[in-house]
Amino acid sequence: MRPFSIFPLILFLFIPGILVSIVILPIDYTYDETCPRCQGKGVVTCETCHGDGKCWICGGTGKIWYMPESDNLCAACQGTGICYTCEGLGSHSCGECGGAGLLIHWMFTPTGFTTVLSITGIFLFLGFFVLNGFFTALHLSFNQWIYEVEDMGFWFNPSFMTWLFAKYRRRWAKWQTGLGLLFAIYFGDLLFWIFSLKNMSRETFAIGTLFSVGIVGLFSFIFYRSYAAGIKTSL
Repeated sequence: MRPFSIFPLILFLFIPGILVSIVILPIDYTYDETCPRCQGKGVVTCETCHGDGKCWICGGTGKIWYMPESDNLCAACQGTGICYTCEGLGSHSCGECGGAGLLIHWMFTPTGFTTVLSITGIFLFLGFFVLNGFFTALHLSFNQWIYEVEDMGFWFNPSFMTWLFAKYRRRWAKWQTGLGLLFAIYFGDLLFWIFSLKNMSRETFAIGTLFSVGIVGLFSFIFYRSYAAGIKTSL
């Protein structure tokens, strides 16, 4: 009797569940902060003219005194005498907040970070497993002698995983599941640490990592059991 694999059912229910979570559950929230550069005014004093609105090169005269009379117009302001940065206003829009006077920040909620990190971890795990399977099978196709080896030492042996793949597929899958889980958790956290650390608190990072380890770990276990069942079926 062919064993029943629950992995397709779990996958079918898991992916819509994640999508529903993204839509319904709070992934992030935003808050406003008074811009520290303009103090909420939206404008700052011009750094070029220091607020007087005059061209700093010609002093507002529009002419360069040491140049010949026929060609003594100031090249910076084109003879207008006004500051070319603020156009004579003495101030300009704050570049930090874009003139809004407020800085809008968004932050992950623990639920949102757990959801996004879990999805990232699952895709990293699947990518690790599939790519390792592909390259291991490719390596085996060029090294058929591996089938004749009765015992392949583990330590520092680059062909150990290929030997397991050829002769003990379930053990190979168990190794890849464990290594893939470590890979997914480590690089998932690393990606968020590099690109999104400023968008979460330490508590959110810790809680999200803890729960995502459980979710990705459960997914990898179900994946392994399904894969192992498929190996038995094919034998």
